[in-house]
Amino acid sequence: MRSNNVIGYITEGFPGVMTFLEREISGLIQHGWEVSVFALHKESAVHYAAELDQSLVNTHYCLNRNILSFKMLQSHIRILFNRPKVYFQSILFLLRTYGTSWYSLSRAIYAFMKAGYFYANAKSRGVQHLHAHFSGRTVDVAIFLSQFLNVGFSFTGHSNDVTGNYPLLQNKINLASFVVAENERALEAIKSYILTDTSTVSAHIVHPGVNTEYFKPNMESQSNVPTLIAVTRLVESKGLDDLVRACSVLRDKELQFHCNIIGDGPVYDQLESQILNGRLEEYITLHGALTSVDIVQLLAEAWIFVLPCVRILGGQGDHPGKFVSVVEDGIPSSIVEAMSVGLPVVTTDVGSLPEIVEHSVNGIVISERDPDGLSEVLLQLIDNSSLRHRLGRKARETIIADFNTVVCTSVLGSLMSSVINNRRVV
Repeated sequence: MRSNNVIGYITEGFPGVMTFLEREISGLIQHGWEVSVFALHKESAVHYAAELDQSLVNTHYCLNRNILSFKMLQSHIRILFNRPKVYFQSILFLLRTYGTSWYSLSRAIYAFMKAGYFYANAKSRGVQHLHAHFSGRTVDVAIFLSQFLNVGFSFTGHSNDVTGNYPLLQNKINLASFVVAENERALEAIKSYILTDTSTVSAHIVHPGVNTEYFKPNMESQSNVPTLIAVTRLVESKGLDDLVRACSVLRDKELQFHCNIIGDGPVYDQLESQILNGRLEEYITLHGALTSVDIVQLLAEAWIFVLPCVRILGGQGDHPGKFVSVVEDGIPSSIVEAMSVGLPVVTTDVGSLPEIVEHSVNGIVISERDPDGLSEVLLQLIDNSSLRHRLGRKARETIIADFNTVVCTSVLGSLMSSVINNRRVV
């Protein structure tokens, strides 16, 4: 028998690199929701959130090669015959809303096609609400699929996707039933776009959560050698070149230590060269991408988690400079994981990082682009076990209180329930 609570998630690849999204889905399932995922790409080679049972998630794919397929044509013809008025209204909406530039129009056509492809499966699953993460094309697909299904949609804004000046961002926010922000900075950006006179959309904070029973302290596994750890996507904004420079300072002070850097990305080769040129191979290991099973073990061995993020002017990767003048971090899942296992975190005063790491309370916050200052803080923490333990205890308390998946998804589920119930009344 079909559940009365069915949510559809529009995602990029699934399972993929967005561990926060997969944990959110898992949390909703724990609360009794049935979740169907509609993925725009195939699953990634590495299942990062390996602690989760993905067999509970009903997943449908529409790969790019499906766009010109017979099934795509069949799917759209079905909507045209079953809901002709809605179908033509959606086409008019597409042209009027997205037709201001070829950039917007091409993305809208892509989203319209994929939404039509998903329609039959979403209808048969009884999807009552749609949700997406980041304000890009997954939201575009959610908009059109919500029109085909006559259901509400919502999305989570993270950082640069809502603080930047992306085309039609205001439209997307005001079309949504509600919008979620993962941090205060994103929330303020979203609120600034809400048309208070005409829109009924509301904005809320829902933090990226973790399973605090999976990511928990394990002091027995801690290394005897001072061990640093950084887990992140290897991009310029993470400031890992400053971490390598700080490690060089520690090495020159003849300190015995080790640093594990976990992740993959465009600056991997650059970091590898920096480590080799600095003769730091004995001190720093680049592990590449690992699953949560391996990461939780390496976190248990570590003394300190380090992520010295920096601001990037003029865009980076998925955030081109014409839309995002300054790239800044939101709340990285890796910091949430590290704090959950009771590690003191050293990070910078960039973006939303000070929202989760409070200086001298549950971690240390320093200025960006200061490898010498970073090395001094790391030396202080290595030499002071009582400080490390105090910060680590407070770090875990922060996560249990505000970043527990069960708690975070309870808030999100309540918002979804309200939308579904209100639409039933109407």
